[in-house]
Amino acid sequence: MDIIQLGYFINIVECDYNLSLASKKIHISQSALSQFISNFEYDNDILLFHRKKGRLSSLTRAGEKIYEYGLRIIAQYEKMEEMVRIESLKQKGTIRIGIPSLILRVYFSKFFPTLLKKRPEAQLEITEGGSNGIRRKLINDEIDIAILIEPTNLDTKNYEQHVIQIDEMSAFMDKNHPLAQKDVISWKDLKKYPLGTFNKDFMTYSLLEDELAANNLKNQITFTSSSWDYLIDITKATDVVSIIPRPVEKYIDKDYFSCKKFKNYIPFNFHLCRPIKNKYSAIENYVFNDIIDHFYQPL
Repeated sequence: MDIIQLGYFINIVECDYNLSLASKKIHISQSALSQFISNFEYDNDILLFHRKKGRLSSLTRAGEKIYEYGLRIIAQYEKMEEMVRIESLKQKGTIRIGIPSLILRVYFSKFFPTLLKKRPEAQLEITEGGSNGIRRKLINDEIDIAILIEPTNLDTKNYEQHVIQIDEMSAFMDKNHPLAQKDVISWKDLKKYPLGTFNKDFMTYSLLEDELAANNLKNQITFTSSSWDYLIDITKATDVVSIIPRPVEKYIDKDYFSCKKFKNYIPFNFHLCRPIKNKYSAIENYVFNDIIDHFYQPL
């Protein structure tokens, strides 16, 4: 059984032994899938499945063992493929950069094209996601450079870190929301309203959760998403208040939405990070230092 056939076998089990469903999922004909099973069982003189009225119903004991091995083999195979992809990028001189989606849109959409005009030989692979997920990728050597929301929770002995932007979290709401009449709002003002923010893979979720707990406003986060557009849209003609980074303000339609600052705001600061190494490639150093030169704000 080669790696492709092993995938067929696992998919049959995961589709509850329904060959029609499994064939659609992996895009081969049902007859080819049935023939694969028959040939394997005949060639190896072993039964993988129990059958009822000619239909697959469950795994035999041998089938269960092969399935357990198969899951481990497929997992290792996928890790190997990812390793090959990463090593290929390294040999090509590709710089892998992880950035939260909002920061990429607001701060880097014009920066990277400008950088590539200056250094056309640079090859960049951009990975989007929440700050927590990007941190894991940096620690696991899946990316070379990361933009992380403060606190980065990285060991300063092992990672170089520079604050490159200082900002704050703000409250977004419908223009006719009762809080829209205030110049500045307090956390206590949110007591009656459902809240929206980025999902748990984003550092902003943890920061907001801690601030709400400190103000005895627990269990008010009702809506979460990785999309700031959605978090703005859900406030339209509702009493929902979405708490997300203030820079989004320049993208909202102020005929419909309002952005309000907090008296005691949650900082939205982000850092440029990379592992401390004895030597970096010339292009990696150039990209890293160019970001610092462009964005760096001294504390």
